[in-house]
Amino acid sequence: MHRFVPSHFQDPVGLAKRLIRSRNDAAWFAMESAFLGLLLTPLDMLLQIAEKRRYCNAPKPKRPLILVCGAPRSGTTLVAQALISHLPVCYFNNLTSVFPRAPIVANLLFGNPIGPKTLDYDSYYGKSVSFSGPNDALYIWDRWLGKDRTSIPTALSQSAKEQLSKFFGAYEQAFERPIVGKNNSLNTCAHLIAEVLDSAHFLCMARHPVYLAQSLLKARTDIHGDPNTVYGVFTTTKANDRKTDYIEDVCEQVFFYEQKIKEQQTIIGPERFWIVSYETFCEKPEQLVKKVSEQILHQPIRAETVAQTLKPFHIHNKITLQRELFHKIESTLARMRQQHNPSVERVVPF
Repeated sequence: MHRFVPSHFQDPVGLAKRLIRSRNDAAWFAMESAFLGLLLTPLDMLLQIAEKRRYCNAPKPKRPLILVCGAPRSGTTLVAQALISHLPVCYFNNLTSVFPRAPIVANLLFGNPIGPKTLDYDSYYGKSVSFSGPNDALYIWDRWLGKDRTSIPTALSQSAKEQLSKFFGAYEQAFERPIVGKNNSLNTCAHLIAEVLDSAHFLCMARHPVYLAQSLLKARTDIHGDPNTVYGVFTTTKANDRKTDYIEDVCEQVFFYEQKIKEQQTIIGPERFWIVSYETFCEKPEQLVKKVSEQILHQPIRAETVAQTLKPFHIHNKITLQRELFHKIESTLARMRQQHNPSVERVVPF
């Protein structure tokens, strides 16, 4: 079940009820895919035999690997979708969620029937509609980063490093294109991946902290049904030391992400670890697509051409909480920024 329902979800039945009540197509499709994945587990295990053969014969990946990361609710899904839609790349689709043990072989067998990549930008907490829609593929990342998605890995075993390289080498060999992937939690451990995959570049999203805190708080309720239950990685305090005030807690989480983003860029370097403003991207998305195409894929592209099909996105920075709670977030962040170590200043993206 872990491949379909993460182990840290304490109330999967409650989650299913909330997804149903959302009346969101992407949320419903995610549930349908999970049930289909359980049903097709025997076929997935059979295809895994051929999948492992591909790993054994895989060369080291050479093409650029573009990995989108950042705090949850910071625009990572939107950026990944835009890159996938407008650049000559391959990606992990929702079909891989049905065949998590054999994602390459499954796509080689069923890729044509499910159709080409979608241009639909609708999503629900990272979930998209249709089998050709993009997927975070966290069940694949679990192979190397571990199944506990609430913790930050500090190192990769030699076996994990070898498997990581072979997987991306095999994926690149099968589809003969650069890969775009998305994993929010890489904003805390991207250096582990960068050490193994020389061709990996990271696009880390940064959003205005007040609206990020508000959105994280909403996610806690929508996904976990409890504002005190953390959505995403947050390990600055022990579980039994969590703040009883969820506003304080979610604001601390925002600072936690800011610090981790700066740490990762310092370790990896700004050439491979870009910090991207959510607000700036929404206003002029063609500029990021152009920059990625030219500086990472080394394929010149005209921003004017991309802009014809990639229009500005609506910036979802508006007050959705009760005014009193929103103003408490503002004042709490302001107070915490004064109290925090000066090295943990607000991240300044390009």
